[in-house]
Amino acid sequence: MASQQPDGSETSWAQVELPVEGRISHLEADLSQTPSGPGTCFAEHLQELPFAPVHAPIVVGAQTRSSGSPLSRASMVLLQSSGFPEILDASQRPVEAVNPTDPVKFNPQKEESDCLQSNEIVLQFLAFSRVPQDRQGTPWPQTVYFTFQFYRFPPTTTPRLQLVKLDETGQTSNGPVSHILVLIDKDGSFDAGSPGFQRRYLVDPGFLKPGERRWFSRYLAMQTLQVDVWDGDSLLLIGSAAVQMKHLLRQGRPAVQVSHELEVVATEYEQDAMVVSGDVTRFGSVKPIGVHTVVKGRLYLTLANVGHLCEQRVRDSRSLPPSRSRVISNDGASHFEGGSLLLRGGLRPVKNVVQAQKLADVDSELAAMLFTHSRPGAQGHQGSGPEAEAVRRRKLERMRAVRLQESGGGLGGPRTGMLAQQGVRAQHARDLRVIAAYRERTKAQSIASALSLAITTEHTVYATLGTAEFFEFVLRNPHNTQHTVTIEVDTPELSLILDSQEWRHFKDASNLHTPVEEDMFHVRGGLAPQLFLRPREAAHVPFKYQTFSAVQASAGLRPEGDTDTGSPGRCSVMPTRHAKVLFRTSGGKPLAVLRLTVEPQPHVVDQVFRFYHPELTFLKKAIRLPPWHTLPGAPVGMPGEAPPLHVRCSDPNVICETQNVGPGEPRDVFLKVASGRSPEIKDFFVIIYTDRWLATPTQIWQIHLHSLQRVDVSCVTGQRTHLSLVLRGTQTLRKVRAFTSHPQELTTDPKGVFVLPPHGVQDLHVGVRPLRAGGRFVHLNVVDVDCHQRVASWLMCLSCRPPLISKAFEITLAVGEGKGANKRITYTNPYPSRRTYQLHSDHPELLQFKEDNFQVGGGETYTIGLRFAPSQRAGEKEVLIYINDHEDKNEETFCVKVIYQ
Repeated sequence: MASQQPDGSETSWAQVELPVEGRISHLEADLSQTPSGPGTCFAEHLQELPFAPVHAPIVVGAQTRSSGSPLSRASMVLLQSSGFPEILDASQRPVEAVNPTDPVKFNPQKEESDCLQSNEIVLQFLAFSRVPQDRQGTPWPQTVYFTFQFYRFPPTTTPRLQLVKLDETGQTSNGPVSHILVLIDKDGSFDAGSPGFQRRYLVDPGFLKPGERRWFSRYLAMQTLQVDVWDGDSLLLIGSAAVQMKHLLRQGRPAVQVSHELEVVATEYEQDAMVVSGDVTRFGSVKPIGVHTVVKGRLYLTLANVGHLCEQRVRDSRSLPPSRSRVISNDGASHFEGGSLLLRGGLRPVKNVVQAQKLADVDSELAAMLFTHSRPGAQGHQGSGPEAEAVRRRKLERMRAVRLQESGGGLGGPRTGMLAQQGVRAQHARDLRVIAAYRERTKAQSIASALSLAITTEHTVYATLGTAEFFEFVLRNPHNTQHTVTIEVDTPELSLILDSQEWRHFKDASNLHTPVEEDMFHVRGGLAPQLFLRPREAAHVPFKYQTFSAVQASAGLRPEGDTDTGSPGRCSVMPTRHAKVLFRTSGGKPLAVLRLTVEPQPHVVDQVFRFYHPELTFLKKAIRLPPWHTLPGAPVGMPGEAPPLHVRCSDPNVICETQNVGPGEPRDVFLKVASGRSPEIKDFFVIIYTDRWLATPTQIWQIHLHSLQRVDVSCVTGQRTHLSLVLRGTQTLRKVRAFTSHPQELTTDPKGVFVLPPHGVQDLHVGVRPLRAGGRFVHLNVVDVDCHQRVASWLMCLSCRPPLISKAFEITLAVGEGKGANKRITYTNPYPSRRTYQLHSDHPELLQFKEDNFQVGGGETYTIGLRFAPSQRAGEKEVLIYINDHEDKNEETFCVKVIYQ
């Protein structure tokens, strides 16, 4: 993850990073002690000892040590000549470009006073190139796609983009532009003449809530946008890049753009192993995990912010709530104004006039009852259909009766017509009796419902994950007698603020100057709180609505032609929620009713963590936050004013906790998550607070836990190990291909595309030849090449033992030699017959063989030609040479110590 540390020029809005280092409690008992007496039968509590976890935590900011740098002049020439579309401002003029190394002077007043209130954020993906340090044997992806989340818009997944190699590529030392990005059409073709891909987000006053503009400016000034890069064919994560967005602050300019060259960094975790520790616990503890970061490539990205005039400013100003919207009064509550009791909640005309309608046309239950009575042979109304269906069937019965009357009058004479009229009159009489009985039964309920409208107040709350929405309800006692009011809330997410200190904290945060009362409520055990009201008295009742359940839009792959501007209206799929507060007197009669409509809003994600873990196991991770105050040269344990740290999780089944430690010590957020079945992905959010009352989150982390099938492989470094995996077919015929995250160490058979029959079972043969010793994870995906869907996934847990070294050599090379060095070593065949051998190395980027395989007769000696690559740095490196037989089993291993000086 990219660090969120702001520059020194932004101290006025600095969002200080948090510390976190918690100690996990560990229970220990001395089992060698004997009981105090032979008759001891009581159980003693174990004493809790402080226990620090041995495994190394993940440090926030070290997940993606992606560093951005300005584009070189050679890269700019290549990008300018590739034909990328130019970003224009509102006047159709080229946007001013800024240097990403220039400091940003952030003035909040200048941002708020800008006449261009609408901001169009543009993300333009230009190119993706491999780094010169990458091993040349490593395959380069053909297609890529990106996932990220900007501000509180839903997570975005771009279409698949083709990597098109440039004809002319410079050979600069800092990595030239080698491949540009081109959008792939639905038929799989692409047009190299229109390179690049853009994603636009419109942030205008219609999208922002009142007072949110300054928070959006702070987001641009402080936050870092993380972009995950995926292989479009194997669906494997290549790496992540992070870019600071502070240069998107226009500061009164009409538009601004900045181009970045970002490192795409992959983070690899070694699997945990059990070792015997030498501490006083004398128990097995977790071996420190190794975290390796590798630069996979460079992403060329342009960010722009184009200002626009807000055309709907007048209309939007009407929809804004009043300045004191946190105080809700029931003075203007809707009440019954006469007329029909059936028009509940609808818009009423200015005059108190309601057009008369038939009861059967506005009440589906009554229409169903009349329809049932009109058909004596019917078995009753089947289910509760919609109102229109019941009314339609009743009208059809009436039309059938009219037609019967008309036909009877023409064919059977006056007697038949008279009988039909008598039947219609009888039916009408029955309908009137049913209507009268129905009205008598529902009269009390309708009158009570209409009267409750007079004491009902409706309010809308726009809630985000983890943020407490504070408001006060003015409760009035309209009677001349005192009352003890019981407050009943129907949802746990809406709660009363009972602590006066917490109430005062929220009032200060919202700049609300209403009175605060001590010991305002009377609480008895688990019963509802009670409030005492004097005659004709009004009291401010404090509430807060806070939810920890996240309903975030999914980041599924969008249609490949979808390049529309992101907007809150088209991507908001969060359901509306409702809450109700009932204020009852001691006699049980309602005094007031508060109905809340909760509109969930998307939230900002500050950090994204992605873990791959074996299925049906527990993932245990400690995520460390940097120190709250980091002073240069400050000693460890220096006392500071670090705020209290609290964490919450959106998933109640995830254990998320932290513990306060000594001043100046780092703190950890400890997670314990149960993984599901493969290929389930569990997403949840971790909310971090630095205030006692959990009012506003300081950071929100998004955790992705990928559950994969685990395959344990015990192997020897440099020697191939074979195993088979069972691949099961789906309901349809698929063309699939196997991909791996380490193709140099893991191979599959079949190699290319093969057919997976429906409901069939096929063996997938896997060969593993690790390059280095230790334990680590390797990912294996089987992907549908037509639909680009993952069919199966495995997590290969490698436990690699080092081979036995039979010979050791040492050579010295000069630093900076452009041609490298050629050396020779000999190998004698110990067998009496002729044998074929294969040569491999654990550092193919440093050592190449003249021949990768050779044949030598029994007892004969063969000379192996070696070529060592040059190095620009002084140092030492040990290179292993594996000599394997025709079955790729290790015969001997040579160690060559290369000294660059």
